[in-house]
Amino acid sequence: MTIATVLAILDGTDSSAAALDAGLRLGRSFAARVDVLHVEPDVATSVPIVGEGMSGAAVEQILQSLQAEAEARAKTARELFDGRCAQNKLSPVAPDSDIAPGTFSVSYRHVVGREHEEVVRHGRLSDVIVLARAATDNDAEGSADFDAALFDSGRPVLLVPAAPLTALGETVAVAWNRSREAARAIACALPVLMKAKKVLVLSARESDDDPEPSELVRYLAGHGIEAKSWAFTPGPGSTGDALLQEARKAGADMLVMGAYGHSRLRELVLGGATRGVLSHGAIPVMLVH
Repeated sequence: MTIATVLAILDGTDSSAAALDAGLRLGRSFAARVDVLHVEPDVATSVPIVGEGMSGAAVEQILQSLQAEAEARAKTARELFDGRCAQNKLSPVAPDSDIAPGTFSVSYRHVVGREHEEVVRHGRLSDVIVLARAATDNDAEGSADFDAALFDSGRPVLLVPAAPLTALGETVAVAWNRSREAARAIACALPVLMKAKKVLVLSARESDDDPEPSELVRYLAGHGIEAKSWAFTPGPGSTGDALLQEARKAGADMLVMGAYGHSRLRELVLGGATRGVLSHGAIPVMLVH
């Protein structure tokens, strides 16, 4: 079991470099193909219907402004990709070229269309989708790309902070609560866990019925993964904040967890582990719904 294809979403914003760097790290670690995708919005079809009171000149001005912004982001994304390739002495391959298995390679694809649709289309044939958290907004829930990748691609999503990474996947914390989403996240993350130098199973203990981290430790041992139990009692804050705090204590450079075990509306209203991690996560998080 390995990771053969990584899809890194490069949106041309200030945080783009984080997604690209994380994708390249994964690609190099697993000798995988890294497909870098930039989706330029089709301004003509993505602009909401304007009110009748707006003049044709005003509409044209808005379209021109949006088009200029889209072209500027596309230029930034391409320059960033070219710069990283030159820095790492990488020769990009064509997006649709055939590459021998076990070969680290990079490609760049620029498409014009609806961002969420293109992320799903290309993400479904990738082993992991890498996205960066916005540099100025810690809440990733507002990102259409993130929503599409998490809910519609059927693939794990690695959400990375905008700050530069010093390590990725060396010490991995796994959140375990016996949920279907957590089980799927662990299955998808097995290649990462097998390569990690240290794996910790985090379980929140609030009652006698809560899961024992040792359950998952035994399961991972069957895959040749030596993991350690890490049970903790959450404080007055959210479970997500507690998970991040425990992961930081353990020195983890990645957290693996299931996403939205409860409905998204419930988490929006009442809070939840996923929402807490998305809002405040300062380390890469691999999420699976």
